[in-house]
Amino acid sequence: MKAEKVLIVGGSSSMGLATAVQASSKGFRVVVAGRNEEKLRQIANNLGNQASYYQVDAMEEKQVVEMLRELAPIDHIAMTVNAPGSATSISNTSTEEAKLVFERFWMNYRILNLARECMSPNGSISLISGSSSKTPVAQYSFWGTLHGSIEALARNAALDLAPLRVNVVSPGGIGLKPDRQLVEHLGMPEDIGKAIVSLIENPAISNAKLDVDSGERQGTWSG
Repeated sequence: MKAEKVLIVGGSSSMGLATAVQASSKGFRVVVAGRNEEKLRQIANNLGNQASYYQVDAMEEKQVVEMLRELAPIDHIAMTVNAPGSATSISNTSTEEAKLVFERFWMNYRILNLARECMSPNGSISLISGSSSKTPVAQYSFWGTLHGSIEALARNAALDLAPLRVNVVSPGGIGLKPDRQLVEHLGMPEDIGKAIVSLIENPAISNAKLDVDSGERQGTWSG
């Protein structure tokens, strides 16, 4: 039986790379996609196990369409790519800056919009949001808005695309100082990679959000 193919968009660093390592270790055929070809090639070589790479700018719709058509059929897609920009709160983010950062929403939308054309009907798509959609933080309100929009997109896409499964993983502040957590564990990219692969592997999970944030802003531990 041929191993299932997992496309990881944004697979060359942080949560995407951690997902690639986890998926490869479970025997999936991993395709890491991103803009830096040299880095992608090295990662694919290190992963082995039929791993490959695809150079793409996920902000360019034409490139995304070409990638999906060339790689089809794809069993699973993990969207771990981020958008440029440094927006913080709604009150001090310009419209142009907001549009730039909100490109992350549209990158997810493009994948969902094209999913039926390129994916196995019983496959899955995993998106990334963030804990600020659940517990907003002053001066980071733009991120709560962005993450909430991604979660709403996923909830509706899960209905439109069924039986293709659509889920969301919501990280806490990876690499940041812990903020009133319930457990004394600093969030790591590996935590997100494991969560995404667990959703890929479980055919009974769809239209779900998995919080991987150590109970951020719900407890007392701040390091």
